[in-house]
Amino acid sequence: MNSLSTSAFRPVAFSLGLLLVMPAAFPAPVPLGEDSKEVAAPNRQLLTSTERIDKHIRYILDGISALRKEICNKSNMCESSKEALAENNLNLPKMAEKDGCFQSGFNEETCLLKITTGLLEFEVYLEYLQNRFESSKEQAGAVQMSTKGLIQSLQKKAKNLSAIATPDPATNASLLTKLQAQDQWLQGVTTPLILRSFKDFLQNSLRALRQM
Repeated sequence: MNSLSTSAFRPVAFSLGLLLVMPAAFPAPVPLGEDSKEVAAPNRQLLTSTERIDKHIRYILDGISALRKEICNKSNMCESSKEALAENNLNLPKMAEKDGCFQSGFNEETCLLKITTGLLEFEVYLEYLQNRFESSKEQAGAVQMSTKGLIQSLQKKAKNLSAIATPDPATNASLLTKLQAQDQWLQGVTTPLILRSFKDFLQNSLRALRQM
């Protein structure tokens, strides 16, 4: 996948307090969560909620690939990410059979709750990444803000919002402090590990959501 330029991720403020960033190299998806306000070109069929979420996830994946390519090209840290996992015991969200997101034992509501909860848990790691990129700081910000928008859209699909586990703010603050206090080498290998894990989680989420 070709690397996206920094200018391709300039944040744009949308209504309802939601910021979504649309790259110039890709078709701009309709802002999520605005079904009644969709505007389509003549003779063009409106995207369904599921189709727009699908497009949104693919956009975030493009951003992750661009960030990971940049950081991996600068050093060999990507090859050491497994060592980072062993040393700092990161508890990054991932899919398991019990989450109902795989073809075997698929359960739409259980899976939707897992995806939404997992994205909420990833937010602290995305916050950590904001200071890990210099030339691509806007790209990192675009991924973070687009993830927030995705969470909002998935919450609207959930039948039982109270079942969505929200991370404890104090716990997140403590984790963020711990991540930022790591030595330079460990921070260097932690960054591609987070990006890779987030990519895997989103790819599994995308496959599951296409069955809903």
